[in-house]
Amino acid sequence: MKNLIVEIAQFKLAAGVSEEEFLKEAEAVQENFLEKQSGYIDRELLKDKDSQWVDILHWNSMEEAQKAAEVMMSDPATQGFMQKIDPSSVKMLHLTQIKSW
Repeated sequence: MKNLIVEIAQFKLAAGVSEEEFLKEAEAVQENFLEKQSGYIDRELLKDKDSQWVDILHWNSMEEAQKAAEVMMSDPATQGFMQKIDPSSVKMLHLTQIKSW
């Protein structure tokens, strides 16, 4: 079995952005960008009590995950989403799933 790629993006929202506004953009990115990307499997969005967000995505390959991450920076469908995030707070990881239970 091929190992999945797990993409983890950790961030805070930009100043003045409401959770409702952000979730609307997160939904738009899902429908208009992610679901059209080669190798995309699924995604979950999490938030802690300190308003730290974590977006977890699963991909079929590292190449597809990295290509989508690059394209996302300039794709018009993702700009509203990107503008709602504080860029200085972003931490990105692309990890190879070694084992799952």
